[in-house]
Amino acid sequence: MNILNINEVTNLRDADYSTIESRVKAFRLDHPSGQILTEIVKDNESNGEVIFKAHAVVDGLIKATSHAMETKGISNISKTSHLEYAETNAICRVLGMMGYLSNNQLESKKELENAKLQRKELLKNEKKLEADIASFSIKYKKAIDDKNEEAIDECRTEMAGKSKLWDGVRDSLSKNQLDYIYSLNEKAFDERKIKKEIREARIRKAANDSLKKNLNG
Repeated sequence: MNILNINEVTNLRDADYSTIESRVKAFRLDHPSGQILTEIVKDNESNGEVIFKAHAVVDGLIKATSHAMETKGISNISKTSHLEYAETNAICRVLGMMGYLSNNQLESKKELENAKLQRKELLKNEKKLEADIASFSIKYKKAIDDKNEEAIDECRTEMAGKSKLWDGVRDSLSKNQLDYIYSLNEKAFDERKIKKEIREARIRKAANDSLKKNLNG
């Protein structure tokens, strides 16, 4: 193993991590015919999560395997390059598994920075969700207690598509408040059913009138 390449570290203050570039260079020097193979294990467009798998292959045999996950938009880098970022981190980790690292660390500087950013972003989102749940719970409960169906519909519209927010607000409702909401749902269902029956009856009447007209014509 080329120790000089492995210990190349740039712009690091508190840790001595090998750069991804130096790990790849060292692997190529030690194994000229070796391969680093990557594949996408998961690419979820709905939440932006992508998982890459990387294999280090020497003499036709897989010597190490590693994975890396990245979420689109969770950091400045991943807003535009989350696929590339996940692939690069998977390569960095698999070479770490092969021993191409310093101080027995598998994480690259970028991986650590990204993890910190993700934790901060998750904490920020959790706090915002808690605040939104508290705010909407007050608004929604008041609308229910006042039996204000227009205000209830407004709350529902604002919470539409936000499952975590809706779950939190719903969990804050009392049994009486939930019963009232269920009764509104049943009422709305019955109204839709009646409207559907009326619409279908009008369609049938129009079809019959048209048929009679054609027969008489």
